[in-house]
Parts: sequence; structure tokens; C-alpha cells
Amino acid sequence: LTMDEFSPAEDLFTAEDPACLGANLAVATLSDLLAAGAEPKFFMQSISLPGNVEQKFVEGIMEGIRTILSSLDCTLCGGDVGTADPWRFCGFGMGPINFGRPITHRLSLERQTLWVTGALGDANLAALQKTSTPRFELRNKEAKLIRSRATGCIDTSGGFFDALWILHEQNPELRFDLRINDIPFAHGINSAASTMNFPMEAALLGGAGEYELLFAIPEKAEKEIKDSLSSVNATCIGTISNDPEAGIHLLRRNGSKKIMTEPPPCPRAVSNTEEYTREVMAMARHLFEIDKP
Repeated sequence: LTMDEFSPAEDLFTAEDPACLGANLAVATLSDLLAAGAEPKFFMQSISLPGNVEQKFVEGIMEGIRTILSSLDCTLCGGDVGTADPWRFCGFGMGPINFGRPITHRLSLERQTLWVTGALGDANLAALQKTSTPRFELRNKEAKLIRSRATGCIDTSGGFFDALWILHEQNPELRFDLRINDIPFAHGINSAASTMNFPMEAALLGGAGEYELLFAIPEKAEKEIKDSLSSVNATCIGTISNDPEAGIHLLRRNGSKKIMTEPPPCPRAVSNTEEYTREVMAMARHLFEIDKP
């Protein structure tokens, strides 16, 4: 079971394209089920919209939701409609675990490889540039491969480094060696970072998530599994080991290393977006300005 609430202030989802918004709301609601190894089968929703909302906007949101549910053979069972300005949405999803156990955030102590689906950072870039939220990808095909072999999984609903920090907190005895140069960045982040003079990795520290799946599999997993993951654009970005030097180690090909000692800035802990952006950029420059080897 999963339930999640969304609003433009909390999640920074834009509404210029209501069909895209509806699809994103469905993906964001069901992403936690996919991360747990469940197959989404039932969906309910509560949606509140401004009293003067146009019917076309309502139809667009519902069409976006239907598109995602249909692709999963997931049934919309009903819900509630209310009035609020700006909009609010609460989604509920439910589905079975067919592989014997749910996937959690607790990892095994064996040596593992760390993987992520898709490309990262586009939602944070959109929030920074105040452009439309990108359409999130439903990672159902990837989740089917992950279910049978993952030792742990989490979605990047609060941004990549927020998800990684949660895994670290849940597994304080483990060492995460993250290969920064192998992280797949979304299109446009490199040029935007260069133009606006900030480290690319700032797009991974912000709290606008893209709902990709961050997961681990045993390092000794069969080559066939790794090849299958690579074929659906999952990327191996590091290793996990039971090591006295536990924590998140940030590694670059040029030999520079840093240890992440505190979580990403929390957007709820600051008074406004500008202050939050400054904190994210400051942390990004501290961690990711390229050091000499």
C-alpha cells in the first residue's frame, strides 16, 4: 500500500500541460510500489481544484492519469473531488508482492553494485529555471527486472542525494562508493551548469525528484541480469561494501575523493526558495568543485 499527497508548493509540479501533470501525479504515487517490488493493481485519488477551473484542465489531468494506469492494467476505483486554490492531489496505490518479500531500504552486508534508472536532475533544473516540470518516466519495465534480484531499492522522489542519504541512514554500517563521473545526467544540465556557473551535481542535491529507481544488486549477480538492466538504460554508478570506513564516498576519475557527511538541504527548513537554492549551491560547490588529484 502507498499513499502520497502533492501540491505545487510542496512538489513544484507545474500545470501548464494538464495531461503531463496527471501522468506525473500517477507516476509519483505509484513509484513507491515499484520500488518495493509490488505490481500496482488498484488506484484511488482525492483531487481538489480551483472553483473556476476549466473543464479542459480537468479532462487533461484525468487523461494523463488514465494513460499511466492503463499501461499498468491498474484499476481506478474512485475517490473524492474538492475545491482548493492552488490544486492539491492525494493518490493511493495498492498491489501484490509476487516474489516472496517486499524490497526495503535495508541492504544486505554482501558486496553489492549500486544502480539507477534513467537520467537525473531534470526536475531540479526545471525548478531552478522556473520552466515546466518534465514528464516523468514510468519505470515498470525496469521494476520487473529489479524485483527478482535487488537487495534494496528506493525512488528518487526527493532528489537523488536525498534517496542515497536515506539508504546511508538505514545502513550506517555500509560504505557507498559513488562514481560521480558515471552518474547519468539529464539532457541540458551540463550546458545550464556552464552558463549559470554552478556544479552539475547541484541538480542532484535539490529536492525536486524525478522518480527514478535507485537500487542495489549483489556484485556477483549473473552477467545476464546486468546486461538486461543496461538494456533498459539502468546505469551502474558505484559499489556498496561492509567496510570500517562506512558512509558515502564521492569518487572521481581524476582521483579526487570526498565524503558526504551531512544530508542535502531540506526545503522545509528554510523560509523561501531563494534561501534554499543558496544552500543547495553552497553544498554543491563544497562537495563537487573538482579537486586536483
